[in-house]
Amino acid sequence: MRPNLLIDSKTELNLISNLSKKLLEDGYNANNSFIITVSTDYSSIVGQLIRHNLSFDGEICEGFGIDVPYPDQVWDNYYLNKLHATLILHKEFFNKTPILVEAAVIRGGNYNFVVKQIKECLSFNDKIITLAMYENIDSKFKSNYVGSYYDNNKEDITFWWESDNKHWDQ
Repeated sequence: MRPNLLIDSKTELNLISNLSKKLLEDGYNANNSFIITVSTDYSSIVGQLIRHNLSFDGEICEGFGIDVPYPDQVWDNYYLNKLHATLILHKEFFNKTPILVEAAVIRGGNYNFVVKQIKECLSFNDKIITLAMYENIDSKFKSNYVGSYYDNNKEDITFWWESDNKHWDQ
């Protein structure tokens, strides 16, 4: 059994802040980009705080979330139809640069699939930015922005809210 790499709330907040600063330094903000939070059950905190950090001068960074299959599930018609309906519902956002946000990219399959579906479903050929708070060094998908890397062969990533000791201020 692999040891847990426990991500406490302070580490999570620091990484979100650092990633937001990098996005802003590279010119991404509420005027020219929007956030797609991938895997809302794991990534909502990350996505929402980055949206807040990219908002300024009264301009709110738009965004929405999408649910993806759990590791033991597949992209069946349920998930595919839900994804397409969500993309179509928010297609007016795609006049800006989409920034896909995930708390952790382990294998990269969801990012590969979602990027492909955005291109196909919306005939979108512009740049898509990807961001991972944590990314496995062996992920088949390499995000544009990564807060920290880890080795999934050596550690099992666990966020503070998944642990038995659920405290925001750890």
